[in-house]
Amino acid sequence: MYGSQLGLIIATLIGLGLAGVLALMGALFVANARAAVHARGLAQQARTQQRQQLADSRVQDLRPLLGAEPGDATALRLAVDLPAEAVPVFGIPSELRELLAKVAAHAARVMAAGATLQVRARIEGSQAVVHWRDLDADSERPPLARFFDALDAASLASARICERIAGRHGGRIYSAPDDGGVLGLTLRLPLYAPAVPAGSVD
Repeated sequence: MYGSQLGLIIATLIGLGLAGVLALMGALFVANARAAVHARGLAQQARTQQRQQLADSRVQDLRPLLGAEPGDATALRLAVDLPAEAVPVFGIPSELRELLAKVAAHAARVMAAGATLQVRARIEGSQAVVHWRDLDADSERPPLARFFDALDAASLASARICERIAGRHGGRIYSAPDDGGVLGLTLRLPLYAPAVPAGSVD
């Protein structure tokens, strides 16, 4: 009698243990399946965004964008130095304009009224380079160059948006000097180069 009861208890415990293991395996299977579906959804979303970005992108000469009077920097004097040749990049014009506008807005916030904002563009190897500098700065690291260390949330958010836009276009924006001057802001983007047809010769 006692032996049969003990056997029943042991069998019950084993059954409960197996049920728990099966339940855990089922939960893991469901979680993995959901994670796989989520990952596929994210991958599809990334592909869709990439296709949309490619569809919206076109070859853009940076000079007209840089030469336009920025509405947010009307209190500043502009010294624009652009090359004679085109500075072509492949990107989304609206995003490039947004990046340039946010830099101009930052300059207007932190530079003294009437100060001169220098905007220079050049081709450097396989890159298009744009540099902003406060020509009236009285320190080696003026506020213009501290865009990415801004203390206020609005400026920091603008800086992060500029970084993301530059990154999406295969480039970067960062604080750096130019020609030995004080620190400013430098934007580097891949220079657009048309693809050479296979089998073509010089």
